[in-house]
Parts: sequence; C-alpha cells; structure tokens
Amino acid sequence: MAISKRISGAVGVLAAGALTLGLAGCAGGSEGVSSGVPTGDGLTTVGFVAVGPEGGWRNANEQAVKDTFNNLTGFELKYAPAASPSDQQSQLEAFATFVNEKVDVILLTATEASGWENSLKLAKDAEIPVILLDRGVDAGEDLYVTRIAPDNYSVAYSVGSWAVDTFPEGAKYFVLEGVPGLSVVTERNEGFEALVSTVPGFTKVGAQTANWSTDEGRSVIEGVLAANDNDLQLIFAQNDEMGLGAAQAVTAAGLVPGTDVKIATIDGTTGALAALAAGQLSFVAQYNPFFGDIVYDVVTKAIDGDVIQSIITVESDTFDSPEAGQAALDAGLGF
Repeated sequence: MAISKRISGAVGVLAAGALTLGLAGCAGGSEGVSSGVPTGDGLTTVGFVAVGPEGGWRNANEQAVKDTFNNLTGFELKYAPAASPSDQQSQLEAFATFVNEKVDVILLTATEASGWENSLKLAKDAEIPVILLDRGVDAGEDLYVTRIAPDNYSVAYSVGSWAVDTFPEGAKYFVLEGVPGLSVVTERNEGFEALVSTVPGFTKVGAQTANWSTDEGRSVIEGVLAANDNDLQLIFAQNDEMGLGAAQAVTAAGLVPGTDVKIATIDGTTGALAALAAGQLSFVAQYNPFFGDIVYDVVTKAIDGDVIQSIITVESDTFDSPEAGQAALDAGLGF
C-alpha cells in the first residue's frame, strides 16, 4: 500500500519572528497551572487540560498543540497535564481552575470518558467553549463545541480489513487493549471487530489491557503464548508500544514475528515504522497526531461564534509492508 502525503493537519511553519509564549506544565490539578506570559489585554488565553507523558503518540500530539500556540502572537497557552495518564481528579481540578480564571477557550484530552458532565456544564454557564482533542467524553454534544481527532473506528477497521485479506482462511488472534474506560479503546475494538468478527475462520483467543505499555504488552503476550502452546497467528495491538512488546514476546517464545505471528498496531511512531521496515511488525495504521493547526483554526472560529461541525476528522494513513515502512521513514512521517 503506497504511502500518501501527510495530511493538512501537519503543523506548518508559522511566521518568522512570532512572539514565543512560555509554558510551565504543572503536575496536574489546579496548583501551578500557569504560563510564562502574564495575561494582558488583548491576549487570548487557551487552557489545555492534557494527559501529559504517556507514549510516543501522546507526546507528539501535545507538543504539536503547544508548538502551534507558542508561535502565535496574541495567544497564551496554559498547559495542565494530568498528575498521571490515568489521574482524572487532577484534570477536573485543572479544568475548574481554567473556568475560574475565565480563560477564553478550554482544550480537553480526557483521561477517561465519564465524569465530565458537571465540569462541562460549568464551562458552558461561564460561556467558555470547550474543544475535545483526540478522546471523546460521555456527555451531551451541546456541552462542547467539537471533537478533533483521527477516526478511531475507521483506523481500526483498516487493521481488520488488512487482517481479513492477509488470512483468507482465518486466524487465531489476540487483542492488546489500551487503558480501560477510554473512548478510543471502545472505538478501536468496534472498528477492528466490525469485519473480523463476521468472517468465518477467525477465532478470538482473548483480549486484555496492557495500558499502552511495551513492558505490559510483552508480559501479556508471553502469558497468552504459553497458555496456547504458541498457537496464535495474529496480534492486534491498539498502540505501537504494546505491539513492540508483543514482538519481543513472540521472539522470546522462539517464534518469528512477521512470519509465525503477524502483529498489527495503531499510531505510526518512528519505532513502529522501523519495526515494520525490519519485518517485526506486519501492519501499522497511523493515527495522525499532527493537527495543531486544525486546533488553532477551530479555536479562532469558536471565539468568533462561528458554527462548527460536531466532529472534525483528522485523516491518517496505513503501511503494510517493509517497503512502505521504510518509505514512511524516509519521508519523515514518524514521530
């Protein structure tokens, strides 16, 4: 499958000489939510309730957003990462702080989908538009402006379509899931299973969270292979890190990843593309993290009161061979 040009969501080079705004990330919660530039008349303040360090994709996505607003005159970005990638309480506190500070816009990447309705109602009452980045929330669509993200269902469906083409007679497969309770986990499961579960010959050995972790991905697959006498042909890892851990487990079991067991992943990090080029992974669906310029465009429209569609999809790409993986690397599509 040929690689395509990175979509318009890639962060462009902004005007030279633009004012650089400082960022000071807090360790989650309301304390320390600040920026290096004091709020002044005419500054548009954007509060970013973020996840923080979690893996290659998250780091690239949040950096893309920060870089975009850092290089714009007239904007102040207040970056508030969670205390840990699963600490919702610190996010709720940061969100409340931004409402109390009367920022102009709030960007939210939720650590979990539930528990946001009251916070979103507070923002709506304060007439502060909220824009969801990547992850959805279990709340009415009238409580936020839009959700900007690649389409998890479609990206995972592309993995399932590749699996069906690759295993015309079916296969025994296992799914490595992300953190429980996230919308992206549900959407990726639904997209993958939409096709695979309807095709005769495909047998689901099981599914288990590995919390987006390479080490946990390896540990889970080691146990699965041992329990099934190495009788496993396909692993779908919902992110690259877990898939790379799965490849380690396959090798440790005396099998050859890419030959004895094919591994498909989602994200498209440099490490995954390199593993695909080396034949250790068999399919990588890129979940494009570079949409900082789209966020900026939506922020300005939200402030102006423009009508914005409820979901803005960031298009992504797929790579299905060592040659495609190397071409993606050569084109600088990793992160």
